[in-house]
Parts: sequence; C-alpha cells; structure tokens
Amino acid sequence: MNSVTQVDELVKEYLLFRGFSNTFRVFEQECRNDKDKGFQADKIIEELFSYITSSDIDGLLDYWKYLDLRYFSRLDARFFESVKKFEICLIRYYLVYATQQKRKDKILEFFETFGAELNGNPEWLKWFGLPFSKNPASDPNFETFFTRQWLETFTISLHNFLNTIFQNMSLPSLLCFNLDRLHRKTLRSEIESLRIEIENLKKEKANGDTEITSLKQKVAQHEMTGYPRRRSTASSINKHEIDNGIKSPEMFADDQSMTPISEYDIDDSHGHIHPFTVTSQEMFLENTSGITVAKISHQGNLIASSDVDNIIRIWSYAGSSSPTVKLSNSNSNILSLEWEARSDKLLLYGTDEQLIKVYNKESRSIIHEFKMDEQFPKVNQISCSPVESLFACSGSPKSIDDMCNRSETGSLITLNLKTMTIQDTFMLKASSKSPSSLPLMPIETIKFNHNGQMLVTGDKSGYIRIFDIRTLTPIMEWNISNSSKIGSGVICSSQFSFDENSIYVVDESGELSQWSSRKPGSVMSQSQLQGFPPAMPITSTNLTPKLSRKRTPSMSSIRSIKSTRSTSSIPAIIESTPYVPTSRVPMIAFNDDTEYLVCVGDNGGTQGVIYQTSNGEQVQTLKSHRQYLTAVDWSENTIITAAMDGTVRVSRMSKKHYCIL
Repeated sequence: MNSVTQVDELVKEYLLFRGFSNTFRVFEQECRNDKDKGFQADKIIEELFSYITSSDIDGLLDYWKYLDLRYFSRLDARFFESVKKFEICLIRYYLVYATQQKRKDKILEFFETFGAELNGNPEWLKWFGLPFSKNPASDPNFETFFTRQWLETFTISLHNFLNTIFQNMSLPSLLCFNLDRLHRKTLRSEIESLRIEIENLKKEKANGDTEITSLKQKVAQHEMTGYPRRRSTASSINKHEIDNGIKSPEMFADDQSMTPISEYDIDDSHGHIHPFTVTSQEMFLENTSGITVAKISHQGNLIASSDVDNIIRIWSYAGSSSPTVKLSNSNSNILSLEWEARSDKLLLYGTDEQLIKVYNKESRSIIHEFKMDEQFPKVNQISCSPVESLFACSGSPKSIDDMCNRSETGSLITLNLKTMTIQDTFMLKASSKSPSSLPLMPIETIKFNHNGQMLVTGDKSGYIRIFDIRTLTPIMEWNISNSSKIGSGVICSSQFSFDENSIYVVDESGELSQWSSRKPGSVMSQSQLQGFPPAMPITSTNLTPKLSRKRTPSMSSIRSIKSTRSTSSIPAIIESTPYVPTSRVPMIAFNDDTEYLVCVGDNGGTQGVIYQTSNGEQVQTLKSHRQYLTAVDWSENTIITAAMDGTVRVSRMSKKHYCIL
C-alpha cells in the first residue's frame, strides 16, 4: 500500500495531460476527503481519536461503521470477535477521555443514548457506575483503562490489525506494478544464482571426469606392469597402526594411488547438513586499511565500507560499471554506517564529533548534516525505518568519565529524512540503576520491527527496551543479566524475531538468548555460540600473516598511509600493527527470517560462521580471510565478511529446500 499516494499523483498527472480538468477537480476533492486515508493505519487511528478528543460520539461510531462495512465485514468469521473487542475498547477510551477532561455531561449523554442498548451486556454492566465513581482512575473496576500502558497496547494492536488487513487486500492492477517489479527482480536473482550453480556443477563434473580418466589410466598401467611391491620394513610401520587401519607416512610414500588427507576440503566437522548452497565467494580489496564497518545496501547491489583512516568507499560487487565513490572524513572518526531502507539512494554515517552525515549517491554529495547534543557526540549506531523516511540513532559521551559526571548517560533520537529535523529524543537517566549498581550504559544496538512502528535497543548494562516509535517511549524493558546462565550481560546484538513474538539477543560472551516480547523478562531459550567471540588477534608483526600483493587491475595502488586512529603507519596490505576492533557489534548479523545469524567465529577469528537461532549450533562456515574479521553483514542472499587487512569477501548463496519422502 506504500504506492497509493504515488499512484494518485500519477492519475492526477494523467488527467491534466488528457485535459480532463473537471474529472481532475472531482478526483482531487475526493482525495482530500478520503476516508481510507491512503490505507495508512496511523492516519485512520488519528481520525478516530480526533472524534474522541472532540467528544463527538456520533462521528466516532459513524466512522467505525464505515470501516466495518468497507473492511471488517469482508473478513473471515473468526475475526469478528476481535473486531467487536476493538469497538468496545474504542468506546471505553471515549468514556475514559471524557472523564479525564471532566466532561461528565458527555458521559451521561452517552448512557442516556445507548444505555438501553447496552443494558444486560456483561461487557458494560460495571461501566454504568462510571459517572458515579468519585475517582475512577483508582477504582478497581476502571483503573486499568486509565493507564498509559493500556492505551498504548490498544493503539498498537489496532494499528497492527489495520496494517494486516491492508497488506492482505487484493490490489488492482495499477497498484501491482511495483510488486511485479520486485517479483521480477527476485526471479532474475534466482535465475542468476541457478545459472552460477549450474556452471559450478559443470566444472565439478568435468573435474570428476578428468579424475576418472586418470584413475583408469593408472589401473591400465598396473595391469600391464603388475602392482609394485610395498616395503614391509618392520622398523618403519607400527603394528598398532596396521591393526587399526591407520597408514603411517611410509605407507603413503609407496602407495601412489592415495591422496593426502590435507588435499580434501572437509566442509563440516560437526556432521551438519549445510542449509545454504554457496554459489560464489569472491574477495575484494577496495579499502587500503582495516575495515571498521561494512554494510550491504537494502537492494543488495552496493557495499559501503569504512576503514581506520576514516575513508568510506561505496562500490558494487556485481559487475556494475559505476565507479567506486570515496568519502574522506579527516576531522572525526566514523563509528556507524546505514543505508536508507527503501532504496540505494542515501547513505548515513555517524561520527564521534556530534555529526550524522547524509550522502546522496545520485547527486554524489553530502545533502545534510544532523548535529547531536554536545553531551553525547559519539553516534554509536544508526538504524533506518523499513517503511518511512525516518531513522533512529544512539548517542554517548566521549568517555566513561564524562558519563559518570552527568545526570544523563546517553540518548536515543529519531530524525526525519523528509523534513531533515529531529523528531523525538529519549534520554537515559543516570539515576536508573543496573543490577550491578552501576549507571546505565549508552545504547549499542537498534533494530526496527517489520512495519517500523517499534524498535528494540540493547546496551552494555544488559537492558533490552522496546520503544513505540511514534512517541519514542519505552513500552517495556528488562535486564538480561537477571536470567543469564553464562552470559556477560553486555549486549552486542538485539533483533526482533520474524514473527515478532520474541527478541533474539547476543551478548559479548557468545550467549544467544530468546526473550518473549509479550512478557518482559521471560526467557524462552539460551544457548552458547561455539567459537564466538574469537580471541582478539595477536598484533606482533612477526606473527601477522601477510596477504599476497597480487590484485586485479581495478584496485588502487598499495601504499602506506597514516591512520587517524593510531600513531602507527598502517599499510593497505598489513605489514605492521593491524587495526584491533574494540566493539563486537559489527561482528553479528541476522538473515531476513531470523532463522540464522552469521558471526565472526572459527579459525582464529578469520572465518564467518553461520549459526541456527533455534539452538545456537554451527551449521555452515564461509571461506577464511588471512587476517582477523572485524565486521559482517547479511542482506537477502548475500553475506559480506570484512577484515583488518582491508579485504571484503562477498558470499552469494541460495537456501536449500528439502523434500521429505
């Protein structure tokens, strides 16, 4: 339904083009009086609440009757009870609001008008006493309905109910063009993945044919010349090894038909079936120093990678002819990156000097700079709404000492990309205490839900908070340290599950936990991600493996450059002390349906590992880098892993589908 406004404008443009001016005026008038509000749930709720605030019960019931006839009556019969409950809650809120505004006349008028109809209904019996209650807000019969939590729960539930209806409506052909475009794009991507898979299978078949031919030649040679006698020196072969079927090195030396074990690629030492088919794993070197953050665009065509020299490069890995974009940021450190969720047009990045910069790829320029509060200059995290021109970010002080000396320890801010203004601000108060009696730490992770109406945050104090995005107030919060078995409580990832009934949390000790989003503080499962986090790398130069200097002609020349984060000279191909990551937040990414997550894991921290969220088990590994990984990201069928030597590996995959016979 996001295309309705766009299609309306196209229709107006067409009518003017054809000269249908009368039709244009009528259409424009009807658009202004549109009771459907462009199928926007928040606008419909706003209209309903406007009747409540103006004490217009007739207008409220008439508008609800319109919605009932237009949408609700067409639903399956099993939803009728839910519709009735929403209507009852809406009328109760009308009475609650009138009570709060001391409009007793409106309450009495309501019962005079509808009393006979409601009399005998068990849902309304106790409400006849509302006009005579001295303090309804503390009356056990009514106090629940006067709480902010009840109103927020009702509003969110109604909003989600309307959104679900709109998302499942049959659309006219005119509105299907965007869905058809996305469907065609998905099909093209699948066709390309299958084509690559076919090519890989052809290569495997050709290699197999070559190996079979070679073996046939060896067999023919042995038949003509006889098998060579194997040496049987007692001193060189251990009897225990022979009895247990183990060949010694001497036995391998004489058996020319044996292949050394090291030449075989053991895909999964745990014996798991890989859930993904990897169609390609390519290595790129666009940056010239260690990667700090790397993000795939939401349409999956571009990658933005920031390095320790505070240079962002925007580049394509899919064979596009568009040149690499280089953004230098010499006056501050880049801490966070995020693509605008609805296109590949805008890239946002946050610094440690109060600024969030908005880069427009089409105009190739910075189009706006948001400035944070000077108390919280470090922009640790940015997350964009999936449905609106809106993003959220977290701010923190320069140092722990600054945090201890303030009444507020961090901020969460929402900003509007249409008006380029700050929308709402939430402050973490130092007076709030964590379980360890330490002040609350700044927010480290931010994620929106699927319709952009809520977001979940996690901080280093172990607190999870779910916010209503319209008011930026916490709906619920809890601390994972209270239920953690082995975890550190320092959160480095928090994410809504696909069905949004739970929150997945990963802490810095590698504990993966699943928490109910309906019952705050109720843990549903806990498991340990084996191999995460890996030990921090040894930075001695004599122990640091070096990358080959061989590159493709498109890569920039390798040169030693001075890092603004370090006093040491850090070359593009690591030959001295490399960048050592200080945060594990960029090292974790979930896939779209949250069935799997990828982390920096095995092989000394040089390898991406895919885990299953239901049990925390490793199910697949990706190709290693030569240096320690510093960031990962996952978008649709593409995973990127980035390392401290500036390399980025792009792994393109397709999910396997199994048929149970």
